[in-house]
Amino acid sequence: MFMTNWRALPYKTKRMAVDRWLSIRGLFPIQACVDNLFMATVQKTGSQWFRAVLSDPRITHLTGLKPYPQRRYEYTEFKRKFPRGVFVPGLYMSYDLYEEIKKPSSYRTFYVKRDPRDIIVSWYWSMKETHGLMGKVGKFRANLQPLEFDAGLHYCIDAFSMKLACMRSWALNSDDENIIFIEFDDIKNRPDSVIGDILDFAGAEYSNEALSSIVADYSKERMRERDLSTRLHGSESHYRSKASHHKEVFNDSHYDHFYAVSGDLVSLLGYPE
Repeated sequence: MFMTNWRALPYKTKRMAVDRWLSIRGLFPIQACVDNLFMATVQKTGSQWFRAVLSDPRITHLTGLKPYPQRRYEYTEFKRKFPRGVFVPGLYMSYDLYEEIKKPSSYRTFYVKRDPRDIIVSWYWSMKETHGLMGKVGKFRANLQPLEFDAGLHYCIDAFSMKLACMRSWALNSDDENIIFIEFDDIKNRPDSVIGDILDFAGAEYSNEALSSIVADYSKERMRERDLSTRLHGSESHYRSKASHHKEVFNDSHYDHFYAVSGDLVSLLGYPE
């Protein structure tokens, strides 16, 4: 029997309305730095931070790019073409699938990379404790609950294997002139410069002072406050995560398992083994 997810209907209706408006808008001349700006990555690489900053009205004023509604492109909502004049967040897909998107004459893409061993640890805590129940999260959480921590990491290495393969596909195409690779750790170390690098790559004009003021509104502390203000009492915050550096938790068996699954992905992405 066909079942309707009534709780999701308002969100889906709004998303469809925004999609239609952006499509109509894209038919007319648009003053934007590029026709499309795409963000590609995998989970646990700060994608929500990038989406929030680049969707800020002050940033969209600089770029002329309206934020496109987030979709689950890795599953059933793959789109082969996007309206002109939009920033497309969260393309969680392989480079090969990304190539199938029909792109305009003027576009740029930034790919956010992170040490995949750290991603595994962060993803473990997200799936076991903090991520909202949607999609396959319930299945992963149920499978992780009875496992001890070490066994849980092994489970996550296998469960994340397809996404590791997606990361490899991007690393093997790092010479694509329309793509810039952005380092996840730079969100903490030099957030202004990270966004500046993306805006420079897209051809947008801005002042360093204005950019610093905007990015300051998206510090981890301020985003945590906004996140907590929207959650029900007692719910776990997305930002209340445990340490996610692989060196703190991986043992020899985890390293052996990880490299057996991922091959030379770590060195391909430029991280020391």
